Amino acid sequence: MRTSKIKVGILGGGGILHAHAPGFTRLRDVCEVVVAERDVSRHGLIRELLGNETEIVTDYKELLNRADIEAVDILLPHDLHLPVTLEAAEAGKQVLTEKVMARNVYECDRMIEACRKAGVTLTVCHDRRYDGDWQVLKHIVESGELGEILFWKLEHNQNVVVPEGHWIRSYDKIGGGAIMSCLTHQIDSLRWYGGEVENVTSMSKVVPERMEGEVIGGLLARMKSGALALLSINWHTQSHDAPNGLWYEFNHVTGTKGEAYFMSGKGTYVKIHNGESQLFEYNQRGEGSFVKIESASQLTGHQRCIEEWVKSLRGEEASILTDGTDIRKTVEVAEAAYLSERTGCVAKIPIEPTPWQQ
Repeated sequence: MRTSKIKVGILGGGGILHAHAPGFTRLRDVCEVVVAERDVSRHGLIRELLGNETEIVTDYKELLNRADIEAVDILLPHDLHLPVTLEAAEAGKQVLTEKVMARNVYECDRMIEACRKAGVTLTVCHDRRYDGDWQVLKHIVESGELGEILFWKLEHNQNVVVPEGHWIRSYDKIGGGAIMSCLTHQIDSLRWYGGEVENVTSMSKVVPERMEGEVIGGLLARMKSGALALLSINWHTQSHDAPNGLWYEFNHVTGTKGEAYFMSGKGTYVKIHNGESQLFEYNQRGEGSFVKIESASQLTGHQRCIEEWVKSLRGEEASILTDGTDIRKTVEVAEAAYLSERTGCVAKIPIEPTPWQQ
């Protein structure tokens, strides 16, 4: 077993570092980080998150050129995921990139090929797959006790307001809008839970004073399994974090024998319609009640993803659930949603990869 520390370059010190930093700080005994952030006004906060001793540079290329940096965690705007991954692969660095993997399938494929040729790994931090409550829902589905799966409903609600000039406002930098940026959480979870998507129909709404891309969007999907799925994102609701307000995220699955759901802040619940279960213990106060299934993990999805990634870097047994070759299919569904809206038709998957166009 390796005894020396892995040294990781974190490329970018923006808002998502708040989610990644706890994953690295809890692994200080086996992992050391160096951060590249050109905005020196952020350096103080970076040290608050990662420790006062944290080394910070202003140019990420400096970290790519350093022999002691073995891997990089890319926390940059979406349009930079492709070019920086290509540079990192050429430099021989193992790659972890924040979701979304890239702006379209064409870019994903170039990232995959570059890492393959360089002999380095490519992992995407789609953190929901590593979250304990989301994993509980997958366990329920895979138990078979819900019967044949008929329908999925997955929702994402936020109030996203960013200042003029912020990269999230840019269609080009974000890769479209809310669907590609964050409904990909729901798309990826749908694929993880229920298998691949066969075709999609989509609509969206642009609010120009918010951003160039859509702030609200929905898609209806037919799964290869035959199940239907309805996914939506609303970046224009102020109630998701209010007392008694909307949930941030909600996943609901309906089967012929039962149903289950996850709701942010509440947990994961299951109901077997006849009240009889071989796996889930019921203490019912009323017929047909939902029963909460507790998660054994207290880590966030980001923490667990980073832990497994660092294990893999150290040559230890690791559970990597979000390899780039798989996650490119999540991007493909989101891109198909855009294709559906542009054409006014059902978009079938697979789609033809094409270079990004503004």
